[in-house]
Amino acid sequence: MITALENEHIEYMAIDETWKPRIIEEWNEKVELHLHFADGFTIVAMHENCSVGIISVYWRELPAPLPKTIEGYINILEVRPAYRKRGIARHLIHLSIVQAREVHAYQLRSWSSEDKLEAIPMWKQLGFGLCPVTTFPRGQEIHGFFVTKILNDESG
Repeated sequence: MITALENEHIEYMAIDETWKPRIIEEWNEKVELHLHFADGFTIVAMHENCSVGIISVYWRELPAPLPKTIEGYINILEVRPAYRKRGIARHLIHLSIVQAREVHAYQLRSWSSEDKLEAIPMWKQLGFGLCPVTTFPRGQEIHGFFVTKILNDESG
């Protein structure tokens, strides 16, 4: 296990489609299914030329009866276990908030299952609202939370 590294330097960079083979090799094919480029963005956290964290967000329009309202949906947020508790996920989320505000997205949203014991408190500390929900993918009951942060509050 990696402990605190002296002079640890994490570089954050937006990536494009040309990175797909590398991401699959360094993570897995499951991660590939959640990457977004033309319809959103993907940012990686790099340490010594190895990706140690990744976030991918896609844009979507919220349905009627709302007037045109765009949100960013975090489709994947992963940090390698040896690099957790170093602020990498927080910084990836911060960079995503900045990107979402630049396109005037109303909110940034995601889903986290309740077994993500470190993630749920992090979302709360970052000012995301938490809405408990139970889903049934492939008939399996999963408890978790939708998390949402309002970015451009139009209410004044």
